[in-house]
Amino acid sequence: MTQISQTLRELLQQRLTTTDQIEIVLLLRRNPGRSWAASEVAAELRSAPESAAMRLFLLASSGLVLLEAAGLPRYRYDPADAALDALLAELDTVYADDPAAVTAIVGAPAPDPIRSFADAFRIKR
Repeated sequence: MTQISQTLRELLQQRLTTTDQIEIVLLLRRNPGRSWAASEVAAELRSAPESAAMRLFLLASSGLVLLEAAGLPRYRYDPADAALDALLAELDTVYADDPAAVTAIVGAPAPDPIRSFADAFRIKR
């Protein structure tokens, strides 16, 4: 079984919540010098252009890719900091080796913080 760091798990649960987002950010990561239009990403990943545009916007909003401001919206790989870049490198490796391990984290329901707090006070017999 593939080991996934807790920090990467948190990134997947908080900022990369779909396999589409993962595949888009990894596509851009593997082509760091290129800027992409949503239609180009959609063609490469065989998805709907509207879906790619929405996901690219979300990725840019969360600091995972950069939205270039001039003209038609284009995006390129440019994570907000070196730590995030290292996490995305880890993701690239893990996803290439064991995509099922990554999708299991993305597909799992997020823990309910209220339930977790309440469970802490449960009396065990």
